[in-house]
Amino acid sequence: MPSLRLQPPRFVCQRTHRHQSARSFTITSSKHLPSLGPESPSFIHVPRPPQPDAPHHPHIKGVLPIPRKIFSGDETANARKISPSYLDTTTPRSSPNRLAAPKPTDPSARRLVEWKARLAEDRRRNLRESLRELKGRKEKSDRWTAARSSAKQKEREGLLSAPTPADEKFTSPSVLQSSLPQRSALPDPDREARIEQKKANYARHAAMKQAERRNALHTLYMNARDFIVTEERLSEAVERAFDPRSKQFENDSREGVNIWNLGYPETVREMLEKASKEEGTRLGALEGMAGYGKITGERMRRLGEELTGGKM
Repeated sequence: MPSLRLQPPRFVCQRTHRHQSARSFTITSSKHLPSLGPESPSFIHVPRPPQPDAPHHPHIKGVLPIPRKIFSGDETANARKISPSYLDTTTPRSSPNRLAAPKPTDPSARRLVEWKARLAEDRRRNLRESLRELKGRKEKSDRWTAARSSAKQKEREGLLSAPTPADEKFTSPSVLQSSLPQRSALPDPDREARIEQKKANYARHAAMKQAERRNALHTLYMNARDFIVTEERLSEAVERAFDPRSKQFENDSREGVNIWNLGYPETVREMLEKASKEEGTRLGALEGMAGYGKITGERMRRLGEELTGGKM
């Protein structure tokens, strides 16, 4: 009878095997261990789970400044900012006089001058390249924004024009067809007539505005004859207003050298009373004749303006 030989099992628990291999008994001197105090979190070893830790995003203090908007919506101005003429004006080359200036003899000073020249050339090149890169970035962003907007508009139009789903139609309560919300425009049989009336009203209003503008221009032209536009006319107006031989300021006892010879100017109350008298409320004999004469003259002036078609 053959002898039976026991073999070890083929299945080995990986977790137990790992822990058994990791927890082998060793003796190590205490001087090689890290000196950790009781206050350290690593003083007691705590096994970590196999799940990785969540990513840590540290808080960055401060606020970045808002970048200046170099390219606007005007395509002509945007194209001008990357044109060769604009770049040459923005990043000018060194003047010929400066290039022709003698170099310093000291080696350290010469190296300083060459270093500054290299920095200036780097700044010019960086500005040109940055303008071109920003222009391309803006065009790419505009295309992406336009594509997203058009996609959203198409999606919205599709949702608005889509028919009612079958589940909503079969599960909705019974509602009269006349009570349902109208998806199309309401009927308007008088639309054409109303549009024609609106056009006629607009044309009449535009004609009235044009007539008022023409009348105001003609009034300005007629009144421009008395405008003072030169020094000679200003001198004539001053001489005429303050002429010592004028008798416009004379009274029974004084000569006409000052307007105050005629007394104090009218107050607001006196002007209002005169206006009310001119309207015909309480008119005296002389004041009534003067008021009617003034009204008649104003009427004749308006009549002449209507007949001639302009201001008088």
